[in-house]
Amino acid sequence: MVQPAHTGYRPTLWERLADAPHPSVSFQSSFWHASAPPAPVTERLEGEVRTPLAVIGGGYLGFSTALHLAEAGHEVTLLEADEAGFGASGRNTGFAVPNLLTGLDPRVVREHFGEERGNLLCRMLGEGGELVFELIRRHGIDCQARQTGWMQPIHTAKKAAWLDDRIEQWKALGRPVQRLSRDEAVYETGSNQYHGAFLDPTGGHLNPLAYVRGLAAAAIRHGAKVFSGSRATRLERIGDVWRIETEHGVLIADRVLLTTNATGGGLAPEAEGTQFPITLFQVATEPLDPELRKSVLPNDRCSADTRKDLIAYRWTWDNRLVTGGLLANPLGSAERGRTHHIGRLQKLLPQLPELRVDYAWQGRLAAARDFMPRLMELGPNAWSAVACNGRGMTMTTALGRALSFWLSGGSNEGLPVPVTRPDPVLVPSLASLAFSLWLPLSRWHDARDLKEG
Repeated sequence: MVQPAHTGYRPTLWERLADAPHPSVSFQSSFWHASAPPAPVTERLEGEVRTPLAVIGGGYLGFSTALHLAEAGHEVTLLEADEAGFGASGRNTGFAVPNLLTGLDPRVVREHFGEERGNLLCRMLGEGGELVFELIRRHGIDCQARQTGWMQPIHTAKKAAWLDDRIEQWKALGRPVQRLSRDEAVYETGSNQYHGAFLDPTGGHLNPLAYVRGLAAAAIRHGAKVFSGSRATRLERIGDVWRIETEHGVLIADRVLLTTNATGGGLAPEAEGTQFPITLFQVATEPLDPELRKSVLPNDRCSADTRKDLIAYRWTWDNRLVTGGLLANPLGSAERGRTHHIGRLQKLLPQLPELRVDYAWQGRLAAARDFMPRLMELGPNAWSAVACNGRGMTMTTALGRALSFWLSGGSNEGLPVPVTRPDPVLVPSLASLAFSLWLPLSRWHDARDLKEG
């Protein structure tokens, strides 16, 4: 298997239409970049290096896998094209959500993967929040972590039956989830637009870039080799090993795991073609009056509601509000990315003053057609794992631990997802426009639901 050479970051069609800034500019303009501790010092790959196992991609999934392998005494080498957390791992809202997207309840997961594997995946994800904060405590990661709980408030009264059912499904798996009444949801969120809420007290929020940098530092301390500024440009099977070329060196590996998610850039086209790249915008306000915290998220929880075009928000340690999401029309997106989501938040929380944005940035996540994690075989002893789907932090951290057990010699039966072949979408080059077409319809559904109550 010989893949075409990679020439660097490749913007999606959506980003080309939007005239989006180069990823390094957006990355450095985020609040997380401004407030995170420095990344661990690493070198780029030069010359030829041999390793039993190569992990390509330095986000949550790659570093969780590498860390758990290194802790168990296994030799592992990780290649990162830029720096730890440069992709979606360092640019999201920083929610630790031990759950799946709206509509993907345990019952749906079991229908998709079967009873045994579906329960295994749900339990792994349900325990993901506890794993994230346990790793933070155990490795002393400085990332402003708050395990104060994650809420999913319902935006219409008609979703009450769905909420009750979702609560019962997760309780049946032993999870300590709670149902908030309308009054409790209004108090916890600060918005009288909500009619109840799902609460998982094991979730929370943190500085996502600081967290992934902390995972990287912990992996290095435990013996993992990490090369940053080392973009893999070619992946080739030669005899019994894999040859991974970078601009300045070559990594020879017995086994390879790709964890590049939405930023593979053509290294494994078939696997990358199974995903829909989605551009998200995030903003952080200027520091606000601490008194506002008494009426907005008073218990410092994070919230993401049940709208199809959901509204998500949280506080930072220095009294900023962070929010963000999708935009439908790429034209003029840079400026609208600064204003659109702030406008939505002010309508939801009218007690807020006029909000001013101090930081605005964007990033790219990837979603599969079914919004489920995948483990795809690229060839003998080479795989690509995709696990973001908008619930990245807990899912990828937990899946990284599961993959480390499997790569250490465990059987496929212990995996929470099956090993499959890539099944790319029909026209991968147009996939980045899919959510721009989906979003207007979703907003129409949201408006209809609100009108009907």
